[in-house]
This record gives sequence, structure tokens and C-alpha cells, in this order.
Amino acid sequence: MGMAGRQGWIMDVRDLYATLGVPKSASEQDIRRAYRKLAKRYHPDVNAGDKAAEERFKEVNAAYEVLSNPDKRKLYDEFGEDSLKAGFDPEMARAWGARARGGGARAHAGEAPSGGFYFDPSDLFSEFFGGAAEGVGGRPQRRRAQPQHALIEIEFMQAVKGAEITLQLELSGPCSECQGTGRQRGATSRCPDCGGSGRRQTGGGHIRMMATCQTCGGSGRVGPECPACHGAGERRERKPVTVRIPPGADNGSRLRVPSPLGGPDLMLETRVRPHPLLRREGLDLYLPLPVTLDEAYNGAKVSVPTPDGTVEMRIPPHSQSGTKLRLRGKGVARGERRGDLYVELQVRLPERDDPRFAEAARAASAAYTTPVRGDLRL
Repeated sequence: MGMAGRQGWIMDVRDLYATLGVPKSASEQDIRRAYRKLAKRYHPDVNAGDKAAEERFKEVNAAYEVLSNPDKRKLYDEFGEDSLKAGFDPEMARAWGARARGGGARAHAGEAPSGGFYFDPSDLFSEFFGGAAEGVGGRPQRRRAQPQHALIEIEFMQAVKGAEITLQLELSGPCSECQGTGRQRGATSRCPDCGGSGRRQTGGGHIRMMATCQTCGGSGRVGPECPACHGAGERRERKPVTVRIPPGADNGSRLRVPSPLGGPDLMLETRVRPHPLLRREGLDLYLPLPVTLDEAYNGAKVSVPTPDGTVEMRIPPHSQSGTKLRLRGKGVARGERRGDLYVELQVRLPERDDPRFAEAARAASAAYTTPVRGDLRL
């Protein structure tokens, strides 16, 4: 696709520990236990039509995805939410933090007239995210534009197994007529306020701030508006965008891809449609499996569908309805990590009346050694 190598997942999270209701010192078991309790409580299957519960469920999943990963959790504990942003470099962050503690922000060459220093806010942005756009004469023109956001819905199995999908999206990019300046080509001159640099000094005292020139909008040029974009400097166009969804995507996962129009990157947030049978908790899947009375009581070998195909599973004799049997490694795969598939047995009785079965069922009541509702208390 040409841009798949630049795609990457980030999570939109805030106070992850508070979301799961656990302290920062919580163990992996505490986090897993809290997640399962909340996921069960707010799952869409038991809160049909409840938008608040749906949003809470998404927040819980997003928090668990980070805190259940030791590497992500370590970075989150050190840097907070910034550690989950696309392009974040922890080594660069530590180095910049050390410089800030030792002598403040990065200074430009030469001191300000009053003995202070110049500070360009875009310097910090460029250190973390790879530099700012170039203006007239190679000078920094403006900070990198914020990404364009879009919400996309994908099928449950597309999220689990990964997929390549094509979307029709309304995108923005630089105007091809004026190259994004917003000014008519051939009729512009150097901005008198910034001297063509696109930046002006602001502030006072010991700190001089360098900001985008308001007269030319950072382009360094002034003149009549571009007739194609009416001075906006950008165009909007509906374009097909092919996106590769990596295996293991979930509700609230985000995928960053470059815009085909050369404008700001696209930030695509996924919403996963529910599956009629499968339920997901983290990387684990849950599947209800109907079995006959004979299979549950006497045991049997049955076929079970999984995301990787059908496998054979043995049901132990005397299995109760609701018993969970685990198929290791048959859940959701994300990188080198892989969840399990839990099969939940559902014992089914015959649909039609049969005197022989009714008589056998009455006779079987003598096999119970304790009352089946003996421990039922409210």
C-alpha cells in the first residue's frame, strides 16, 4: 500500500488506574480481576441500548490494553498519557526533561537583548515528533498540523484476524494552486512584519517567544488571496483510503495513517460490531457451546469453531451446564501475545415430548446425592 509502514496504534486514555478502580501499585492479578469484573458489568450484551454503559466498556478495555502490557504500563507510569501518543520517544523525553531541569527550554543561538533567551514552542514539538514544516528560506514555518479524525466501524472477525479495508473519507490537504500559502502565485511579496521568515518575536522580560506571524499566517508572503482556495490554503476532497487493520484491534483502538492528499495525517478510531456468538475480554474469547444431555453426562469429543478453524475438544463426563473449558492459544493474537478461547457448555434438552425420555429423566432423579437447590440463599 506504500503507507502501511507508517501506520501505528495509540490509545486514547487518561487516568487508566482510576478507570479500572485499582491503585498504581496493583498487581497483574488485581488488574485482570478488576477488568473482568467491570467488563462483565458494562458489556453491551447485558446493557443493550445503554450508551453510557457502552462508553464505560470502551474505557475499561482501553485501560486494560495498556495496563496488562508490562512495557506499556512501565512507560505510562513514567510519562503518563504522553507515552501513548504516536511517535513518542522515551529516550528523547528523558533527555529533554533533564535539560529542562538543568537550564530550562532550548535556547536559540545568541541571547535576547535583556539577557534572557529565545524560546520557540515548536522546538519541543519537533524534538518529539520529527521536526516542523519548512518555510521561506528553510526556516521553520509552523507546527505540524493536527491529524484529521474519523470513526470507522469494522466487523468482529476483522478486528480479531486483521483486514485490509477501503474507506471513502472527506480529506483536506494543501491547495495545489498556491502550495498551501493561501496567496495568489506570482502576485506576492515578502511579509513586511516578519521579513519573510513566517515568525515573529513576542513576549517580554527575560524570555522571548517566537510565534507564527499573524500577518502572513506563517507563509512569509503577503498578497491577493488564492482564487482556488479563497485564502484558506487547503482543499477538501473525498478520496478512497486503503487501511490495513492489524490483528487484535478493539473498540477505541486508533490507527494513524498518512493522508493521500499530503495534508495532516488521519487518526482512525475503530468501533467493533458485536458478534452474534463470540464475546471478547481483552485477548480472550468466550463461546457458548450447546451440548446434548448425553454429551454432558457421559462425555464426548465435539467440534468447536475458532478464529483459526474448527478444532476437536473433549467434554469430560458429568459436565454441568455453564462449565468453561479452555482452548489454549485460540483467542485473539496481538504481536507475540495470544489469548485463549473459553467454551461455555450449555446443556440442551430435547425439543419435543417423548414419554421414554420423560420416564428416564424421572428415574435419573435418584442419582442426585444432594438437593440441587440446597445452597440457594438470598
